[in-house]
Amino acid sequence: MKSDELNMMLIKKFPNLIDLYHKEVEWQEGDKTGSHIVYGDVFTPYIKECISNKSIKELRAIFEYIEFLLSKKDLYIDDVITFSVIECISCQFQENQSIIDMLGTRTKKCLMSFI
Repeated sequence: MKSDELNMMLIKKFPNLIDLYHKEVEWQEGDKTGSHIVYGDVFTPYIKECISNKSIKELRAIFEYIEFLLSKKDLYIDDVITFSVIECISCQFQENQSIIDMLGTRTKKCLMSFI
């Protein structure tokens, strides 16, 4: 999958991130900005915020989306999710063990390499 496709999937699933997304990509390559940057600088902070705020409904949607992406078995997606999302939030799971129950099988497997 290409960066622009993966980036658009994020915005389609989480339209509330569109302003942050545009702010991040407007000074870079627009929609073609690498997904590591977009997911690391837009999606990951959003996940951390949802964890801090205990936004259970939104966290379920986030982890369902991550599991969906990992089910695609695309090397680029796996790399982006593993290193720009899961690795960056792995300490959040150690502090909030209860959210591990929200993770799908693929996401848990990915997380276990970091905790």
